[in-house]
Amino acid sequence: MDSVNKPNMQVLENLGLAKPKQAMTEQKLGQEDFIKLMTTQMNHQDPMKPMENGDFLSDMAQFSTVSGLKEIKDSFNSLATALQSSQALQASSMVGRQVLVPGSVSTFSEGTTMKAGVELDKNVSDLKVAIMDDKGALVKEISLGNKPAGVAHFNWDGMLSADKRATSGNYSIRAVGVVDGKQESLATLISDKVQSVSLGQGGQGVSLSLANAGSASLADVKEIL
Repeated sequence: MDSVNKPNMQVLENLGLAKPKQAMTEQKLGQEDFIKLMTTQMNHQDPMKPMENGDFLSDMAQFSTVSGLKEIKDSFNSLATALQSSQALQASSMVGRQVLVPGSVSTFSEGTTMKAGVELDKNVSDLKVAIMDDKGALVKEISLGNKPAGVAHFNWDGMLSADKRATSGNYSIRAVGVVDGKQESLATLISDKVQSVSLGQGGQGVSLSLANAGSASLADVKEIL
């Protein structure tokens, strides 16, 4: 009777489910293969011991669950790809424009104005910005007073005094202010020009190539100027 329960090798070979060991390769069980296997099992089962309905439904439910999860995963992958492409398209409109990104070193060119900012999580009083040259010497201090939470913008035209102007080069900026009664160092933002946009690999997202600060993530952009 046991020989009736098990499909013989000839039947499995006809269905393409059995192959000689030397020719056998790793394969995944697809829905069509599953149906073939279930049909073969039903055709060759012992008539005196038919497969229980509950077992059959359990097998089908498990397969449907796995198949459904794969479809959901594929859908999410497709959605992620579409969103990433959409981000890249939107970011491409930034090429040639100035953006505010986190940073503490900005490039100043004679005859222009350096634009920067301070990122404030809370309301701040007595906000001050210090600008230092490449040797760390203080060249300018700007008082911004009291500012609400958000981005506090400031510009520097390069003037060091009434009759002296800074030369072109890199300058670092630091900001301090009073938050909840205590003086704290605050995060600074610099402006930079977007030169190009690239789509990251492996879910890395969209990155921007900046003229002076290297690369930055699209998520790092606080404002487009």
